[in-house]
Amino acid sequence: MTITHIHPLRISTLSPIHIGCDEVFEPTNFVIDGGLLHVLDPADVAAELDEKEKQQLMQLADSREPIGSIQHFFKERRSRLAQIASQWVDVAPDIAREYEEKSGKPQQRSSDGRTVYNLFPMARTAFNSLDGVPYLPGSSLKGAIRTAWLNYQNKGKSLLEKRESSTQLQQRLLGYQVGKFENDPFRSVALADAHVPDDRMAPPTRIVYAVSKKKKPSERGSSPELKVFLETVRETMADAFSGELRLTGKISWQSLCDACNTFYRPQLESELDHEQFRTLFDPQWRILIKQLLAGELGELMKAQQGFLLRVGKHSGAESLTLEGIRSIKIKTPNGKPDQYRSTTTEKRFASTTRAAISHLLPFGWIWVHACDDAHQYLVAAVQNQVNKYAAPILETHGERIVAADERIANRANAREEAARRQAEAAAAEQAKAAAQAAREAALAAMTENQRRIEAFSSMCARRAEQLRGSKENPNAAIHNEARALAKAALEGADWTIDEKHSVADAIEEWLPKLVKVELKNERKKLKLSALRT
Repeated sequence: MTITHIHPLRISTLSPIHIGCDEVFEPTNFVIDGGLLHVLDPADVAAELDEKEKQQLMQLADSREPIGSIQHFFKERRSRLAQIASQWVDVAPDIAREYEEKSGKPQQRSSDGRTVYNLFPMARTAFNSLDGVPYLPGSSLKGAIRTAWLNYQNKGKSLLEKRESSTQLQQRLLGYQVGKFENDPFRSVALADAHVPDDRMAPPTRIVYAVSKKKKPSERGSSPELKVFLETVRETMADAFSGELRLTGKISWQSLCDACNTFYRPQLESELDHEQFRTLFDPQWRILIKQLLAGELGELMKAQQGFLLRVGKHSGAESLTLEGIRSIKIKTPNGKPDQYRSTTTEKRFASTTRAAISHLLPFGWIWVHACDDAHQYLVAAVQNQVNKYAAPILETHGERIVAADERIANRANAREEAARRQAEAAAAEQAKAAAQAAREAALAAMTENQRRIEAFSSMCARRAEQLRGSKENPNAAIHNEARALAKAALEGADWTIDEKHSVADAIEEWLPKLVKVELKNERKKLKLSALRT
């Protein structure tokens, strides 16, 4: 009989995440106004434009050079169209400035004499087509885990043969033969897409520059520091996504944690401390991540409660290849033969400025956990630290959304209701986290006996909610646990007088509420009076 181990996952973003989906924000589907990209639904645009404007837009679409004219058409009406936006995306200030200066204006001439316009190709991160909310595809997560697992199995060894292909290498490391994919152990690893939890607000996204930076000063200038526009899920979004991992084979949760952390943690630490990059990073972000790795996050890794992953675009070749056999193709200029190295010569980073000389962030880092109750206090500590960094992000995002919503008079009531619910959800989440942290701290300070008493009381409280005033029959779960607890306290040499009193108090409080018994008789049977002497 196959046993399935199910692990509910919570996923936090540590750095900006972009997972490509072959979708871009089309010129006819957005306007940028007030530092926000306003996503437009074509049906809403059609309803907003009058007949004259519709005819004008159709004529522009049929013209010889439609892009620039269409961009200008929408930019002229941006304030009005922003009011009917279905979604808002934060835009880096320099990108918004470029849009203002260049959108709808000719930039140069092509070789055939055509006017060239800046298309502003802004690639979207993976999103739910129904509501536009970002998500993390299970295939991306599983691919990152598989790479780490292969590296874990390879143990830094080189290829057996120079001509050993990637497929052959995987077959050797995972122990299956060509054509026998059913023997691939990762067929027993099922990973669902990770979506925003129902009780959480969708994490904000932001369009940033993806800039390339050389690892060595001597290599700078050998190729341009390319810049493209990418939509990213914001960094430091604690438990922004939830998913599920199912394991039915020989691969265990603990071994996956070890494999992923062994592979990805050194890469993250190396990136944070890289001689050329560390001064380019956002200093507050770098300090936060280093503190987490040295503290609670590191403890969770050690306890096999979760793991680091690097996913999405610009994760870097090092995160996609195995130690000991890396052979990364390095393109060389001026027609020289390409080189193959064990490391890349450059990395891509997220930047909010075109100059890209400071406050950069790496792409793709996430933290995945399925923490047990005993380690929830560490999870709460991580969340508190991450939320401190994220507070300005969420506050700014909220302010911009409110500013945009204020221009939508006919949605005022809906806006107020949404704001109220978000505030309540945030307060409830904070209160829940604080209560959980306090409970974990209290449990940590207890003796083993006190924790057992607390576990009994918690069990009874949960059962009381389920029963809703009804009672169990004798000799059911609560009754049996009360007997076991009383017996342990009576016979255990390590139970203090106060602990025995607490056992008697807990049993007398809960037993008559939950079990169909007479307390007077149970006092005698369980020898509660002996616990009080």
